[in-house]
Amino acid sequence: MMRANAEVLIVEDDAETLDELRAHFSRKRFHPLATRSAAHAVAALRNNAESTRPVLAVVDWDLSKAPDQTLTSSDVLSLLARELSDCLTIVYSANIDSFRVRSEIHRAHPRAWLHDKRDGDLSLIERVERMLDPTVEDLRIKDGSVVLHLPTMAEHHHREAVRLVVHYPEMVTFHSDTATKAVRRFGQWLNTRGSRVAVVSHGNRKYRLAPRP
Repeated sequence: MMRANAEVLIVEDDAETLDELRAHFSRKRFHPLATRSAAHAVAALRNNAESTRPVLAVVDWDLSKAPDQTLTSSDVLSLLARELSDCLTIVYSANIDSFRVRSEIHRAHPRAWLHDKRDGDLSLIERVERMLDPTVEDLRIKDGSVVLHLPTMAEHHHREAVRLVVHYPEMVTFHSDTATKAVRRFGQWLNTRGSRVAVVSHGNRKYRLAPRP
């Protein structure tokens, strides 16, 4: 079976914190796209628009220590909101209580979750794990990056499968033939396991998970 670990975008200007978050997500079998600057994050997303589709983004609001100051966290959030709307996005800041900061974040990405940086990295990691730990009928996400079929304990390792489970029962648009092939393989895997859910196509590369009748 083809494997492709789910990607997480991490934008954090403190090198030590960035390394800690990168190491954590690597242990969870994610593929971390980690950068200290907004400019590098935007370039990575734009230059690989079809192949780079993070399921999660963790963005530090204050990037004042970034080595490249040409773009800001608002630029990253606006791109995520416009072009990667199915990417779960958390913005964390030590000034999260500020009305101005909340307003600016909301303007850049109306659907972003906010997290107080003063609560520490462990609090952030625990929140991410809760977000990426859904159970859908007889499926569960394991370690953030693997779909587990609970009755058989069989594992499916592909980021597009994770995306469908995380967004159940919403529809997800996939942006390449490679991604849609992976979705169809996941559907076949569910059929083989006798899962209580199935992959449903809505045309134009739109799919969702739905309970079997």
